Amino acid sequence: MEVIVVLAIIGGIISIAVSRLGGTNSQETSKLIRKISVDVKQIRNRAKLYGTTYRLAIKMDPEGQSYWVEKSSNVTLIDKKALDEQREKAKSQFRDSEEKDPSPSAFQPDTSFFKKEQILPRGYTFKLVESGSQDNIFADGTAYVHFFPQGYIEPCLIQIQKKKKNIWTLVFNPITGQADVIAEAKTLKELTR
Repeated sequence: MEVIVVLAIIGGIISIAVSRLGGTNSQETSKLIRKISVDVKQIRNRAKLYGTTYRLAIKMDPEGQSYWVEKSSNVTLIDKKALDEQREKAKSQFRDSEEKDPSPSAFQPDTSFFKKEQILPRGYTFKLVESGSQDNIFADGTAYVHFFPQGYIEPCLIQIQKKKKNIWTLVFNPITGQADVIAEAKTLKELTR
């Protein structure tokens, strides 16, 4: 009788864990989350190794969800106002693709990290990207997560959603770059309470 009770408890725990990870495609979800976590850790290490500022660019367009790495060509201070202006300029260029940007960005794509944009698997989307130091919450357009030469990451989280059902929140430690995965939608404000 005791063995049956123990097996029932273990079965219940396993079924809850499987349903939280998305059921049959839990391996695909785990693989995606692990890849993004490893990529963030590698970007952090590269920023510290080369003594330059990097950023992870996350495109949250309905037509395509992807991410890539950009590198600063010189010492770059992160300014909220400048980022907001850059974001608005990118939105207007998206609407009017014939207009060119006369001022080059301090960041350029780093093809030594990824040869091309990393596209999310079908059915997955970036639901939200929150940057703590800039007080920015992005649900569309292009969001940026910055990595500094001292080995720090700006406080941030990334929410990944699968088929408008399951949401996972990746929260990154600003000092180590280590990712914590939460199997529900959270914000930085909720996590710092």
